[in-house]
Amino acid sequence: MSFPPSTPRPTGDTPVDKSMAGAREMAVEFSGRDIPFGCETDVLAQFGRLNQETDRIRYGMLPALARMEATGALLEEGGQRSIQAWITHQWGTTPAEANNLATLARALYKQQLPLVEEAFQSKALSLGEACAIATSTEKATAEWTRVWEKGDEEFRAQRPSVEGFRARLEYGLIAYKKERPQVSVRQLRDATKWFVARLDPEKADRDYDETFEKRGAQFSPTFESGFLLRMWGPGADNELIQAALKAYTEPYGPDNAAIPKHQRVYDAMMRIFETALGHRECAKAPQALATLNITVPLKRFLGDVTAEPATTEDGVVIPDQMVARLTPNSWLRRFLTDAQGRTLLDVGRKQRCAPDPVRQAAGFKKPYCEWHQGCDMPRSWSQYDHIVPFSHGGATSAANMQILCATHNRLKHRLQTKMNRKIWEHHHTQNRQETGKDSGSGDGEGEPAPATAP
Repeated sequence: MSFPPSTPRPTGDTPVDKSMAGAREMAVEFSGRDIPFGCETDVLAQFGRLNQETDRIRYGMLPALARMEATGALLEEGGQRSIQAWITHQWGTTPAEANNLATLARALYKQQLPLVEEAFQSKALSLGEACAIATSTEKATAEWTRVWEKGDEEFRAQRPSVEGFRARLEYGLIAYKKERPQVSVRQLRDATKWFVARLDPEKADRDYDETFEKRGAQFSPTFESGFLLRMWGPGADNELIQAALKAYTEPYGPDNAAIPKHQRVYDAMMRIFETALGHRECAKAPQALATLNITVPLKRFLGDVTAEPATTEDGVVIPDQMVARLTPNSWLRRFLTDAQGRTLLDVGRKQRCAPDPVRQAAGFKKPYCEWHQGCDMPRSWSQYDHIVPFSHGGATSAANMQILCATHNRLKHRLQTKMNRKIWEHHHTQNRQETGKDSGSGDGEGEPAPATAP
């Protein structure tokens, strides 16, 4: 297909092209250098700043793309009807990434997310985080619009409007990010579910009912005399299933090192079935082996739907009807918090291994590994670490415990060991220098101090 010639297009020698070419050459040259020993931290910081500047360039293009989409110029001049299609073909991204950028572009063009704009310009948000807030807010607002339109006048009088819902959700997510700068895109998306549960208290139960109606399990025989099992249902029920499987799954160790995780999960499921068959005639069921910790604010437990929702230790929102169903067969533990509901009373102990009350207090409202540079490892897969080491006098208390995954727990120990060695070498060098000055000859020359580690 050919078209008659039109106005000549830029050939890549515009001032913008020349500036970008110069910046690219400097960045590529810097990245290709050999990294001197001990300079890795500075190099990583420079890489982060380079990526941040690249994000700012792409961010600045988005409102213009949305404006051209609205006026039709994107189709006439760019040959694509939507921003997603244009970004996919011109920038070479995946459709999912293009959709996220397009959602952010339209929100910026319509000025629907002023706090996101402010936070990005102040470098409190990355491009990926801005996209996560935009897409999460758009999806939640679209669902709230349907709920709002179905509600009567009394319902609307007690609930925020569509724009009020969007503004409150945006405010909550920006505040969450500013309070915890290390949170990732995944954690922002998970936080959206919690904020939506506060703004729309019936959502968790509404979603549970909808997915429960579509629940199912299907066994399909295979040609090799095996079978396939498929299950689908509410996400809250998945928490129960995972807790039961975890209780019956053999932990990884020398005896089963060659057995993959999915096979150990299969073995756990068979143990559950065998236990159920073995106790089907029992008048009293055996003591539960699986534990699922759910935190329920007292007001919510007593029926106040405006209170914070019930959540698992990994931050999964649990619907009220499931809490009511589980309560009669559960152990209840009381936690006392401050007025804001953020800090638990200290329930410290003198032993090194933290008992369950201390672990629950230390992990209160902390669903992920607390590594200061960010980590997405869930709390249920992490470990409880003494902030001040127990061997250095640190107490086994909620105030001195933090959640770290296995990787970052070991890394913290290595870094502390390295730091202690550097401190020792520093003081050792000073002592040698002072000793050399005191015992040296009159010309001031003493025994040379040993070289310190960089």
